[in-house]
Amino acid sequence: MTDRPETTRVNIYGREYSIRGEGDPAYIAEIAHFLDMRMRQMTENVAMTSTAKVAILASLNITDELFSRTRQLEETEDVHQLLLSTLADRIDKVLVQVDVSPEDNDRVQHEPVISATESTLSIIQESSPGSSKERL
Repeated sequence: MTDRPETTRVNIYGREYSIRGEGDPAYIAEIAHFLDMRMRQMTENVAMTSTAKVAILASLNITDELFSRTRQLEETEDVHQLLLSTLADRIDKVLVQVDVSPEDNDRVQHEPVISATESTLSIIQESSPGSSKERL
């Protein structure tokens, strides 16, 4: 028994192709259909006789979408990294404040309360009973 990739027959822009690959045949058919639809969109408003030109224009449009989405993803990752870094800095500050020396232990009567809401982290510390709460 050989591990030859499976062949999938697809129709792209009026021509039949045999695509051999290790991917799922349904997936190969789906992306071939996507390309076929894009190529047909290229000729909806403008008549082109060259299949190669249609394929190149469709490929350029698909590549443009890919690059745009990749840029968007990278920008989103950068924002997430900045938010994570900010959160890590805040956590470090809280941990430093929570680490109380034995001499200071008599002054602190309650553990600090950490509450996270949406994108903010706030610390509420009570110095003694009846005193006002301090937000850090």
